[in-house]
Amino acid sequence: MSEWEVNTLLEWIVSDPNIVYLVLVFGLWMAVTAAYVPGTGFIEVIALVALVGVVLLLQVLPTNWLAVLLLVLGVLSFLLIPFISQKWARIAEGGLLLQAIGGLFLFNQMSVSWLLVAATIGFSILYHRLVLLPLLAETRSQAAVIDDNGQLIGVTGRAVKTFEPIGKQFMGTVLVNGEHWTALANRQLHAGDTIIVVDRDGLQLIVQAAKHKHAPEHTEEEIEA
Repeated sequence: MSEWEVNTLLEWIVSDPNIVYLVLVFGLWMAVTAAYVPGTGFIEVIALVALVGVVLLLQVLPTNWLAVLLLVLGVLSFLLIPFISQKWARIAEGGLLLQAIGGLFLFNQMSVSWLLVAATIGFSILYHRLVLLPLLAETRSQAAVIDDNGQLIGVTGRAVKTFEPIGKQFMGTVLVNGEHWTALANRQLHAGDTIIVVDRDGLQLIVQAAKHKHAPEHTEEEIEA
């Protein structure tokens, strides 16, 4: 590619606010992806290259830097999700409103297509729910089974709903480290009970009521046993 062709391409990119907006959003979401799937190196490099390139472009455009700040805050609110419970994921999606406002007012003398802004908002929601959250769950699950002796042993959590009898044991779902697990216990546990992990069998936890929490009283048959 000749120097003239390179200059023409750069002029076309700089003159089109839609392209600059897309590169900025792409770079930010790659940074978010890197937080959900850490350690790849490749995703981090892509995010860095895209963001450095777009910052250079913004320097020569009539940029509204307040709008840039709003857009960045809107996207990067999703960076919090890997470090807190996933139940806050829907709240983080409210940050997309900032992404929309930032996109619409990104430049002072030119504008990004509102259809493009709407499309990227919709894509961002789908990407977060259908790609990033499953990846995060898989990453956490893999991290939890690295140690064959069970990294979760001794960790406390809570019963999501009342355990159901399965033979001589009781089975239910517990929330441990922000993840739902199938669990077995030797006595019935109720929704909200604090539990502690005492063992694990593959992807199934063995739990019991935490001693520091009030547990249901023993039945007369249990006492006699």
